[in-house]
This record gives sequence, C-alpha cells and structure tokens, in this order.
Amino acid sequence: MASVISSNNSICQLLNAPHRSCCLSVPPNIIHYPDPSIYDQQLVFVEGGAPTFNSPDIDTIDLWPPHPIDNLTAAGRNLSSDASASQTRLDWSWSPWGIGLVRQPIASTFVNLARAGFPGSEQTVALPLPPALNAAGRYGIFISLVQPFDSNTTNNRGEQTLDGFQTSQGRSKTFVVPVRNPTSGVSTIQLSAGAADVAAWTVIAPSTLTLAAGAQQNVMVSIAVPTDIPPSPPGTLISATVDVLATAGGAYLGGISIAILFDA
Repeated sequence: MASVISSNNSICQLLNAPHRSCCLSVPPNIIHYPDPSIYDQQLVFVEGGAPTFNSPDIDTIDLWPPHPIDNLTAAGRNLSSDASASQTRLDWSWSPWGIGLVRQPIASTFVNLARAGFPGSEQTVALPLPPALNAAGRYGIFISLVQPFDSNTTNNRGEQTLDGFQTSQGRSKTFVVPVRNPTSGVSTIQLSAGAADVAAWTVIAPSTLTLAAGAQQNVMVSIAVPTDIPPSPPGTLISATVDVLATAGGAYLGGISIAILFDA
C-alpha cells in the first residue's frame, strides 16, 4: 500500500510541477449556458421601447370588474438553444398598488426549462393568492428569475401592477397613484403616459415631483375616453391600456397600467 501511495504522490508532484496543472482546459466554444427570461420592463425601457405594466407573462387580477385572482401565475422561458435552465428559481414579491413602494417577499418556486425550441422551454408557474394580497385588493407583483449559470441577467425581472375601468361605469376616471422614491438620496421623478394613442386622454398631476429618500406622494392620473370612441366588439377583454412610466434622473423606476374596456 505504501508503495502505491508513494507512486501516486510522485505523479501528483510531476503534474503540479511549474507550468503544469492537473486541470484540463475546456475550449470556450463548447461551454453552453442557459438564458432564462421573462418580460422585463426595465430591459424594454433601456432598449428604447415603451414598457407595459400589464405584463404578458404575469397574471394578477381577473377582469371585469378588476378583482384579485385565485392563483397568481408567471411564465418563464429559456432563450438558449444550447443549454437547459434546470432549477430556475422564481422569487415572488409584492407591494401595494403604486410605483416604487416597499416590496415584501411572498415565496420562491422552481421550474426546469428545456432548451429553446424544445417542449418545456416555456412554462407557467402558479402560486395561490396570499391572504394579505386578497385583503389589499390592488397590488403589484414582482418576479425575479435566478439561475446560477444564467448567460444574461438583464432579462430576469418582470412586474405587473394593473387596475382598470369600464366605460359603462363612466368614460372618465381618476386614479390615486402612490409614488415613492426608493433610492438612498433626494430624487426628481418624472411620470409620463403611453402609448401614444391614449396619452392625449391622460393627465398626470403632478407629472414631476422631488422626493427625499424613502418619501412618498400621491399622484392623480385622470383618464377621459373621448365620446367618439365606439364600444369594442363583444368578447373584447381590454380595449386600451394606459401605461404610466416613472423615471428618476432618466433612469427606470417602475410604473402602473390602467386597462380600459369600451363597453358603452
């Protein structure tokens, strides 16, 4: 036994001599990484687009009228055709309805995403509505995707903060939107409405506000649907959406969406 150990030690010493290593180098072109993703509003903004806060990947409320959904759902997908995204973690959190409000964790769930182009590369995860959210009635849901070998972490954060109204209840409505400065210093926050075809219907007051770190202020978002806009065809779920985007010093902060159904 001793001679075997001595022989093994000699081999290790030889392999670990100067300029030698026991490790084998793997060529970079054969290393593949997954890319789990979700509709990411900040990425849309950074790339010059106009994000919506009625995320196509997250369901938080039932329509009509808007009310809490029994099971929150979030869809994630793997954009990599080279590597699966095993054990991708979805971290769920929520805040009261508004912009920049304090978020509270809900739970973490896991999903195995196949390579892009294969069955299972996109999957939807459901989570029972927590009692606190049911009591709140209106809320924002935030999803973060975490995978240790993720090749692109700029498309991993999605959110939905949605409310709405029906024109059968009146063509004008004002929403009180709490806006908070989540940064560590004084910040000037700008608010704007989109998309372009509905921005003319929307008044935000004030549209610019300066808040100390952690400070919060209510903003009034008033929407008036013109009388010449006809009712939508039967079966329409959402006729238009007003997206209110908040930026701080030009940087993305968050937003809310207001869905409208033209039913009268």
